[in-house]
Amino acid sequence: MNLPTQLSPVPGADGLYLWAPEGTGLWGYANCLWIISGADAAVIDTPYDGPMTEAMIAAAGPWLGGRTVRTVINTHANGDHSFGNHLFPGAEIVATDIDRHDHHEPTPQEMHALVHDSPPDLPLGRYLRRHFSVFDFTTAQVTVPTLTFSGQHTVVVGDKEVELYEVGPAHHVSDLVARIGDVVCTGDVFFHGDHPPHWAGPLQNIINACELVLSFNPRIVIPGHGRPTDQAGLKDYLVYLRTVQREVHRCHEAGLAVEETMEKLLQRDFYPQLGLPERLMIVIAVEYSHLRGGSPSPSILELSSKAAAWSYR
Repeated sequence: MNLPTQLSPVPGADGLYLWAPEGTGLWGYANCLWIISGADAAVIDTPYDGPMTEAMIAAAGPWLGGRTVRTVINTHANGDHSFGNHLFPGAEIVATDIDRHDHHEPTPQEMHALVHDSPPDLPLGRYLRRHFSVFDFTTAQVTVPTLTFSGQHTVVVGDKEVELYEVGPAHHVSDLVARIGDVVCTGDVFFHGDHPPHWAGPLQNIINACELVLSFNPRIVIPGHGRPTDQAGLKDYLVYLRTVQREVHRCHEAGLAVEETMEKLLQRDFYPQLGLPERLMIVIAVEYSHLRGGSPSPSILELSSKAAAWSYR
C-alpha cells in the first residue's frame, strides 16, 4: 500500500489540501479533502481502515499545527469514505439524513469475514482477496453521523463556507457534493480513470448530480477516486454516463439479459482506457432494476458477485 506522506495544496485554493492515494485500477483508495482555515480544520471523507486514516492524519500534521479537526463530512456511507471517522474523536460528523438510516452497507466486521472467509475457489472469494485483503477491517468502525440534513446545508470552517448539496440516490442513496468556492468535491458520483460501480442509480440521477456540479462553474473538480480535473474532465464523464445509459436502455428494450448487455458493450471495446471494466456489470444490473420498476433491487453482495464472476470468467 503506497500512501501519500503529505497533503498536496490545491492549486489556487488557499487552505485546501488533498490526500489522494493512487487508486486507478483499484478499489477503496478514495480522495480526502482537508480544509484548514484560521483556527479551524475539517476533512471531507475518511479512509477505509485505521492504518490508512492514521497515515493521512500524520500527513496533515505539518499543515494542522495545533488545530483539531472539528468537522468530518462524509460524501456518502460507503466504508472507503467513512470507516476512518472514529479517529477524529469529538468531531461533528456531517452527512445526509438518509445516511443515518441506511443499513445496507457491509460493516467492517462483515467486510473482514467476506474477504477472509469467502471460499477462495469461487470468483467472489478470489476477487475480494485480490482487491480488499490489503485493508485491515479490524481497525475500522462505523461512526453514526451527529448532524444530518436534506437538501442543502452550509458548514463554516474558519473563514471558509463549505456548501453541501444532497444529490442521492445516485452512486449511493446518501450522496452529497461539497462546494468550496470554485473547488467542488464530488464524492463518488464522479470516478476519474476507472469504470464506476454505481450502487443506487438510476443513471439519470448520477447525470443530474454531475450537471449540478457543472452548474457551479468549478475551476477544479475533485472526484471520489482518481486525479483532480476540470470541467472538461467532468464533461467527458457525462458523455460516458449518457452513452452507458443509451446502450443499456436499448439492450433492455431488445430483451437482452444483464450478461448479454455486458458482452455487447465489451465486444465494442467500450472505453478501453478505463480500468476495472467488470464494474460495468454493477451499473447495468442496477439500471435494469430501475427499468423493471425498481423491485427487487439487487444487494451489494449480489452486484459484487456479478462483477467478480465476469472478471474471472
